[in-house]
Amino acid sequence: MTVASRSRAESDVRFQVTRGEGKVRPRLQPWIVFALTVIVAFFGLIYSRISLDQSAFVLEDLEQIIAVEEARHWDLRVEVARLQSPERITRVAQEMGMIYPAELAALEVEGVDAAELDPEYRWAQLKALLTAQP
Repeated sequence: MTVASRSRAESDVRFQVTRGEGKVRPRLQPWIVFALTVIVAFFGLIYSRISLDQSAFVLEDLEQIIAVEEARHWDLRVEVARLQSPERITRVAQEMGMIYPAELAALEVEGVDAAELDPEYRWAQLKALLTAQP
């Protein structure tokens, strides 16, 4: 290739200079925002998992405490049933010297009418008292 042919070949190819006006360079900002969003979401999921695990540990401790208290409750119920048994009460009463009376004695109190001692009347009063709404 000679100088003349080279200059002719260069003249066929036209170079144009373009300015940056009107041209938009691709920005990385959307990708950076997306990456930061993914990272924040990832750490948010990790934090939520940790807090749920901590809540599970607290619930497990509470369930153990509840189980212990339930066992204690039922033990106390058995103890109450044992203490309320009629055989035990009769035995303890006899040890204390309490016996059933040989004869019944009627008591009369001055100022109290016999009508007020009517059991049906007393039950009606008690029922009215217990069913009254506040």
